[in-house]
Amino acid sequence: MDDWGKHFIKYWPFGMLLYTKELVAPRPNRGQGLLRFKQNLLRKKVVNRLRDSFSHSTIHGMRNVFLERHFWVRCLWLGIVVGAAVTCFSLYSVLMHRHNEQLLISLIDTTQLPVYHIDFPAVAICPWNHVNWLRVPDATLRFMPRNADSELRETFRQFLLVLEQTTFVNFNKASSLSERNLTALASLNMKTVINYLSYRCDELFVPDSCVFDETPYDCCKLFVPEQTEKGQCLVFNSLISEHSRKKQITNKFYPYKLSTAGEESGLQFTINLNVSYLRAGTKLPFGMNLMIKEPRQWSNNMVSHLHPDTENFLAIRPMVTETSPNTYEMSPKKRRCYFDHEKNPYYQDTTLAYNRENCITMCLHQAVIRICNCTTPAFLPHIEGIRECGILDAKCLSLNADVFSYVKVRDQDKFINDWRRGHICHCPDNCNSRKYLMTLNVRKLDYDKNETNRVIKAQIYYGQRVMTKIVTKLKYTDLDLVASFGGIVSLYIGASAMSFVELYVVLGKLLWTLIREGYSKAKEWITLA
Repeated sequence: MDDWGKHFIKYWPFGMLLYTKELVAPRPNRGQGLLRFKQNLLRKKVVNRLRDSFSHSTIHGMRNVFLERHFWVRCLWLGIVVGAAVTCFSLYSVLMHRHNEQLLISLIDTTQLPVYHIDFPAVAICPWNHVNWLRVPDATLRFMPRNADSELRETFRQFLLVLEQTTFVNFNKASSLSERNLTALASLNMKTVINYLSYRCDELFVPDSCVFDETPYDCCKLFVPEQTEKGQCLVFNSLISEHSRKKQITNKFYPYKLSTAGEESGLQFTINLNVSYLRAGTKLPFGMNLMIKEPRQWSNNMVSHLHPDTENFLAIRPMVTETSPNTYEMSPKKRRCYFDHEKNPYYQDTTLAYNRENCITMCLHQAVIRICNCTTPAFLPHIEGIRECGILDAKCLSLNADVFSYVKVRDQDKFINDWRRGHICHCPDNCNSRKYLMTLNVRKLDYDKNETNRVIKAQIYYGQRVMTKIVTKLKYTDLDLVASFGGIVSLYIGASAMSFVELYVVLGKLLWTLIREGYSKAKEWITLA
């Protein structure tokens, strides 16, 4: 054997090894699995697209899901990311539930709001005795038939006795008139008679006794006649009567405001106690009801009493309550109040600004119309198209006095056993309102020996220069929802608004890939067909 053969036999294993290494395909890397000769190209494109997109994602964990070498590690990270996302959106659903509940909270906005930010309250003076008996002879000639007999005159006198103490909540005294023949007085206009017999400004106030904001005024320029539930009263700083509304047009500072507080800083007046105006033999003293209300408020059942021969100091502490505009989209039923621009379906047939007291007033007037088929403009706001209650309606008004004098709230009968009928009024509060906390101090007047005139003195003023403002608003707003959601998303998946933009971009790319592949396959099928 020659030398070449010897060398071939000697080095043959190495040659075979070299030959094998060159001809046999290299083994796949560990972890890639077996080679597939028919791979799903669409799936490969989608996976590659996701791998490329999430390789630098700002969402924590997504990079590990696609780029980790070991399959079990990728599954672990996928479980972590899915669990964090589920927890995140579970907490978000709790936030959404709280937001949809639309809970309201009331907070003290400030305790130092100056009092000149609001109008000084309206002050109404209403005598206990509504009839000036010095004017009765003239009223008899004016309202009675010319040839009235003694019986008719006595009927008219009994009618005046009823008017003497009648208010809207006190119609029960009218029952005595039902026993008499009232046909001859059927044409009497109740409001005209009541207002004609009411006290006038110059009959009540001591001349030059009225002072407001340390400035003397003519009392009859400050106080104007105005209808209330107490009948006709003399009212200061109101916007109910036509005269007051005209004053607002000509005076931009009306209704008046007050910048300071303390005694002698607000409204002061003196009332002359002229007993000659009273009916002979009456047991009713010459006293006054003092009513404090908002300028646009018709009336107020909460009154203070000014007794004869007293000096009265009424300190007012106003409190402002406002509702935030972020509650506009809530229904008034859920908010439990109405804004000025909203209409309460139960508050109609009036031009008065909405507040709870005005709503109750109109509600009671609707009750009078429904039960007695007439209106009482002497005590309540006028309603067009409905006749005024006359003396023949006295029986109906007296029989239903318990309905007109007692307002029930909704669902009250479920919790309170009350025998009174009353009337249910659906009147939520007004969203922006004022409350007046009042403190009345009274002292007896000591007269000089030579003084013969008896009087009532009164001062109404602010108890302090600042007031409390309470604001009601939504506990969870849309901004709170977004902020809370951002905190939860950052805590659990480390995402931000940019992360969601990236996610939408990735989904858009995938959708475009699927559409393009679908279009290519459809084009191939059409070509083959």
